[in-house]
Order: sequence, then structure tokens, then C-alpha cells
Amino acid sequence: MVIILTKLSFKCDCKQILQRAINLYQEQLKWSCRCENTLEVWKKKEVIPINQTINNRQILYKSAIALKLAAVCQQPAIYIANELVKYLREIVKTDANKNINNFEFEVISSGMIYFNLTDLSIANWLHYLTSFTLIFEQQELQVGVDLNEVSRGEWPFPRTEVRSCFCNGDLSKSPTTFHQSTRGFKPNYFDKSLETTNLFPIQYSHARCCSLLRMGICDRLINLTSKDVDTSGQFLLFQISQPISWQQANGQLQFSHNSEYQLIAQIASTLDRIYCVSSSKKPINWQKVADAVSVAFQDFYSHCRIWGEVKVKKPKLAQARLGLVLLTQSVLRFLLEERLGVEAPVEL
Repeated sequence: MVIILTKLSFKCDCKQILQRAINLYQEQLKWSCRCENTLEVWKKKEVIPINQTINNRQILYKSAIALKLAAVCQQPAIYIANELVKYLREIVKTDANKNINNFEFEVISSGMIYFNLTDLSIANWLHYLTSFTLIFEQQELQVGVDLNEVSRGEWPFPRTEVRSCFCNGDLSKSPTTFHQSTRGFKPNYFDKSLETTNLFPIQYSHARCCSLLRMGICDRLINLTSKDVDTSGQFLLFQISQPISWQQANGQLQFSHNSEYQLIAQIASTLDRIYCVSSSKKPINWQKVADAVSVAFQDFYSHCRIWGEVKVKKPKLAQARLGLVLLTQSVLRFLLEERLGVEAPVEL
């Protein structure tokens, strides 16, 4: 059985806890629904609609599951939504000390359920992403896997081998195996039409990230510890050796500009696509995904300074911004080399 590493994907967390809330609600109703086939809707979390959005620096996920179930249960969507949120709050409260993200829940008049990400939840997520070497493939792990083993790199497969369950979105194809360190390798889902596509803006953003990280290391703003020596000089095989202060003393995130939150949201959305596999066979346009990350990074880079006055007066903000650069570089490298089949240059 394939599981999803939910610590990396907010969307997966939303789906899992919403599925649990639905199960609890099902027990409460004892199912008065006339058609037993409709129960299948409740059993498959893949059909639970959840989408990410951002509103005034607030990153949130929203679900129309109550509207979808209103006809099945013959109850108002707003009533179902409120009942589900009641169970969602109980689940989060019960699992407060476990591997579950902190969400604040809200029901709007239409019956939509909002999962609002708290600053603490985002900070914990950013800390987790920068505390171990990112290996982006969904792994064939057993249920109940110890995420601490994942963070230490204790995978059930050799470190150089990654098993992919992604065949351009077509899950009907058999999983493939390829070597992560093979540069220029084109997986079987590689779209040959990309050979004539201009990917330079994405490659430029990746090289810019590498340049900023080198400067950050030289200025001792950021410390990276090598997990595996990579002669190509990529930072994907490095991790933060000293924790970054993602939050201020008042609990708010260090960040102060809209472009920082847009970049965080884009990274989260990309990880959702990588880890939270949909049952849909519709191919994912990985170039569009990479373009979106690149554009978000360039906007962040043009509006958010790291050196100069920021480095002197707000060193923690400068470090946090470099942390976002490291995450962006890791994501872009994966998309370029393993999804688009081209080199991720460290300099141009």
C-alpha cells in the first residue's frame, strides 16, 4: 500500500482529517441514506474536493464536500459543513501532540469549509522541510512509517534509488525506478514536446537561487550541512545545520511582504501535486507548475531584500528569506531534472 507523507503536503493533511470527520459523521447518522451505493462517496478520499487559495497573506484550503453530500444525505449543506467542522476541531484537539498540522476551521454561508493555516503550522512545515534532505518521490512505504526514519534518510530502498508512482498523472502505468543522481535523465513520462520549449527562465531562477545560497554561506547568514557529497554542487543534498527562526517572538511569521506568502503558497501547492496524488488520469503540466514557482520566486526576489539594511537590522528575516530560497532551489531542481528532463544549472 502506498501512503502519502502528509507532513510535506497540507492538502493531504486536509483530506485525511476530513475523511476522519466524515467517518465520525457517518456513525452519528447511522446512515439513513436510501441508496447504499452513495456510501462509496464517503469512503474514497480522492473524491473529496479540496483546493488551495490565498487571501491577504492567509493561505487556506477550501472544500465543497458538504455541498457534494447535501443531495446524498438530503440535508442542507450548511448543516453538514457545521457538523463536519465540529468533528474536525475534535480531531485536531485530540491529535494536538501528533504529526498533524494546525488548522483553523471556518464555514461560510454557501456551505464551503475553509482550512486556514496558522502561522505555527506554516513555521513547523518550513522547519520540517529544511531539517532534512528533500527526496521528492512518493515512496512505497508501509502504513505507520516512522517519519523520523524518513528525516534520517533510512529508506527501505538504497539512497540512490527512488521509486516513482508518477507517470505523467497516469496511475494506471506501472511504477518506474530511476536514479536520482543521473543528470539529464528523462523519465518515461517525459513529454517530448518540451524539447522545443523555452525553459531558460526556470533554469535562470534555479541558478539565481544557487547564487544567493552561496552568498548566504559566505556571509554566514545560513549554514548548510552536506548529507551526500554531490560534485555538481547542488544544494538539494544539503540541509540547514542550524534551525531558522521562522516566527517572531509574538508568534507571527518573520515575513512581511505579500510575495513571500505567494512563494510559500506556490511551494505548498507544488508539493501537493507531487505528494498528494489524485485518482484522476489527467496529465499534470509540469512546465506550468515549474513556471509558476519560477515566477513566484522572481517576484519574491525583486521585492524582498536579504542583504544591506535587512541583514544588519533584521538578520532573522534575512535567514528566513534564505530558507525560502533553499526550498525554491530544491523544488526547481526536482521539476527541471525529474519532470522536465533538463539540466538544473548552478550558475549561468
